[in-house]
Amino acid sequence: MPNRRALLLLPLAAAACGTPEPAYVPPGPMRFDHLTPLSLNVAAIEVAPGGPPAQAGDIGARLLPSPVEAVRTMGQDRLLAVGTTGEARFAVTQAAMIQGRDSLTCLVGCRLEILSAEGQRLGFVEAQSRRAVSGTDAGRPRAAEALLRNAMDDLNVEFEFQLRRALKDWLVKLAPGPDGTLPAPPPAGGVTVEELPKKPSRGTAGGSARPQSAQFGSNPVNGIRSAPALSRGRPGPPSPAAREG
Repeated sequence: MPNRRALLLLPLAAAACGTPEPAYVPPGPMRFDHLTPLSLNVAAIEVAPGGPPAQAGDIGARLLPSPVEAVRTMGQDRLLAVGTTGEARFAVTQAAMIQGRDSLTCLVGCRLEILSAEGQRLGFVEAQSRRAVSGTDAGRPRAAEALLRNAMDDLNVEFEFQLRRALKDWLVKLAPGPDGTLPAPPPAGGVTVEELPKKPSRGTAGGSARPQSAQFGSNPVNGIRSAPALSRGRPGPPSPAAREG
């Protein structure tokens, strides 16, 4: 006959053999609109539909949102057009949730290009993120959802870092108002301040030419134009004729 101690341990043993505890997933939809937008000096932003082809073992289409939808949502929430010319194009370069024998691997990535009004590429930036779990963590309920959330948090941080590093000349500083809204961009044709030329940034994750708005007389952000200063020199000595007069 089992003793009292053995009987008390039976519920704990049964719980250990039961369904593992679900992985933690933050409540609410996966959005990034609570973060300060990355304001770009372009007239429009296009978020390309779809993403790369599915890989072997990819179960991302079962998730809600899928990895492709999560990356596109990040681009829509984080980027804001405040300029008067040009375009930015955001595309998904990686989006997969690979299920192995006892593992899960999430791959997400994106690319942002800056184009002139004529369609010429002026700069670009890329960012990627990879997260994986294995063993019992990969078999927990909602493990794939939690893994996608963590991978997207990493991608969001990496994307902003790379954008500020490689495309800093295209970023526009707009401070939110007391109600949290951003001020409207100045009207087209506004006057500007001349800025000193800067060396273009170099990096493996992206690069850019300087935007037109950073050149003399064409920055629509400040709303102030500086005219070239008139040269003022000291008067020279009087001519011989003046001295005789």
